[in-house]
Amino acid sequence: MGWGLFVGLLSAVGAFIFIGLMDLGKSAIWPEMADWRPFSGTWQIVAIMTGAGLLVGLIHHFTAAAQLDVFGAVDEGRLDPKPVPASLLASLVSLIGGFSLGPEVPTGMLAAGLGSWLSNRRKLDAESTRINVISGVSAAYAGLFSSPFAILLLLLESAHLQSIVYYGTLLIAALSATVGFSLFYWLGGETFSPLLGLLSLPTYDLKLWHLGASILLGIVAAPVGLLFVVITKILSRLVAPLNGQPIIRGILGGLLLGLLAFALPVTLGLGTNEMVIVSQQAAEIGVGLLLVFALAKLVALSGALSFGFIGGPIFPLLFVGSTLGTVIFLLFPQVPLGLAVGCMTVAVPAVVVPIPVALAVIGILIIGSSPTNALPIILAALVAFSIAHGLGLGGGKQAAPAAP
Repeated sequence: MGWGLFVGLLSAVGAFIFIGLMDLGKSAIWPEMADWRPFSGTWQIVAIMTGAGLLVGLIHHFTAAAQLDVFGAVDEGRLDPKPVPASLLASLVSLIGGFSLGPEVPTGMLAAGLGSWLSNRRKLDAESTRINVISGVSAAYAGLFSSPFAILLLLLESAHLQSIVYYGTLLIAALSATVGFSLFYWLGGETFSPLLGLLSLPTYDLKLWHLGASILLGIVAAPVGLLFVVITKILSRLVAPLNGQPIIRGILGGLLLGLLAFALPVTLGLGTNEMVIVSQQAAEIGVGLLLVFALAKLVALSGALSFGFIGGPIFPLLFVGSTLGTVIFLLFPQVPLGLAVGCMTVAVPAVVVPIPVALAVIGILIIGSSPTNALPIILAALVAFSIAHGLGLGGGKQAAPAAP
């Protein structure tokens, strides 16, 4: 327990510093963001993303940086710490450079790599190493996603022995998650998390047919998440001839994705700020353009991963889900906005990321859902995940297809 809490504290501090550097870099480099209108971007966007592509390409050329599998590390109980520093640097440049990626993968890599490294240094046994890795990731993610409870659900959804002994590991992870959450809350103050109540959607009186609607929304979300997997595989094959030339690959990827962001500025970055814009101005934007935004975000995310940029898929997929939920509300006004957006926000990433219940809790925090309105959200996430998992087409261990 002592080692687990120590690793958790260090991981939370490291995750907070990483997020702080990311925010500082973005505020220093990026101009005032353009609005949602197509072709409202500036050529400075293209220049910044091309330059970031060059830097990421250089990092890949001179180091062993890679998109490491955090969920696989939690399942296996260790992560090779050697490529972690270079991977974190490449991820930091990718995120500051405006690519459509999230910080969950780099902060998870930092925590898992730190737990493995300290365990190796102290020659701890495999079980202690596994607890350190789980504790580190729990602390980092509890701070990042603002929910220790969601992280405990994540651990219950990971691969583990169905034994009461696992509750001992959960206890250590819960304490570490509390440490991570508390540290983010203490250092970040009232603005420690941009996720809590991000959308603030109106509540609604839950009716029986809403549960049936949530099942349908989960079914609708399944092909959207699978489309992301298909696009990523296609782009990865197209980019494969450049894998031996990472500098050229990075420059080309930065240029192409920069041009996409020039045409559609909503494809920039994590997508959290754009979620608010889309939900507040949906009627003005219109159904057709909202669908274009969702598809473009999928392409931006898949392109970033295929061209070797390092980051996570959860935040961009949350944007895709919330945008499609808004589309459903515009097409079928009888479906409450909170129901449509809440269900789609978590169901789309649940197809790809194998933690549907944890994602549902995160989505509930994002939209500020009431306890009664939370049930359809959980149901939609489980339906979307089950479809993909049952077909063997998604919901695997990895958080996203690893970049070559």
